[in-house]
Amino acid sequence: MKINIIKLFTCILVFSIIKTTAQVGFFIPNPAQPLHIDAGKDDGSTPDATKISNDIVVTSTGQLGVGLLNPVTKVDLRSSSNERIIGLGSNTQSSTTAGGGAIRYNSGGFLEYSDGEQWIALPLTPPTKALVNANKSSAQSIPSAASTVITGWVETVDLGAGTGGDFDPSSGVFKAPRDGFYLVSFSITLSNGNIPKNTFIETAIESSQSSNNIPVFKTINSYPAFQAGAVSNYISGNCNAIFNLKKDDTIKFSVRHNIGSARNTLNDSKLNNLSISEL
Repeated sequence: MKINIIKLFTCILVFSIIKTTAQVGFFIPNPAQPLHIDAGKDDGSTPDATKISNDIVVTSTGQLGVGLLNPVTKVDLRSSSNERIIGLGSNTQSSTTAGGGAIRYNSGGFLEYSDGEQWIALPLTPPTKALVNANKSSAQSIPSAASTVITGWVETVDLGAGTGGDFDPSSGVFKAPRDGFYLVSFSITLSNGNIPKNTFIETAIESSQSSNNIPVFKTINSYPAFQAGAVSNYISGNCNAIFNLKKDDTIKFSVRHNIGSARNTLNDSKLNNLSISEL
């Protein structure tokens, strides 16, 4: 009688795995669960969270873990990967066939769930858009021929703020809570004093984002000449901008002049203000 050596070897191997280890691993010598696949073949002896992020495991209770070794729900995707999401597609199944608790994507741009009898659209509640209004009534020295960020603001409105707020009034820096377009306005007035001829005041709004965006907007008010020998007055400037920002990009507000000596911001909140509105 002839014996198929390959079949015999396969049977022995399978029997050995079942009887001795009770665990099956693909591309990994020491599986952590009854079924463990190291798709990236990179775990080695001491895998870290990044290496484990391409692993798939099934526990003895039937819990599926993608990117983690100890899932605690029937399907657990909470790994270190930034792709831990579920892609839902549209379908034509009836809600009765799909059963209560099923979720699908509607091509109209929203999700629906089944209660066992009908598909019900999940409510859409967009996040509150950022809106900041602030003014400044305290004096801040603005030296000549140097760009100075305006600080020490007082907020009157900060909607849609995250932890600690979108706008830091002490530093005068705004942080975008999400990708989007932001309409920004800024005005400042310096205290009364001598204005030499051929001088200017520059107001600027600057963002940290340079891609697909105009990072800096500036306006200049100039004082080229006067009939009188010397003129004393307030000097002021304003600037408006629309920025295309990514989440956590920043905006700051600055002033520069060349009148020859330092000049304080005017202590009048009606003449020093800013606003930021997420479109």
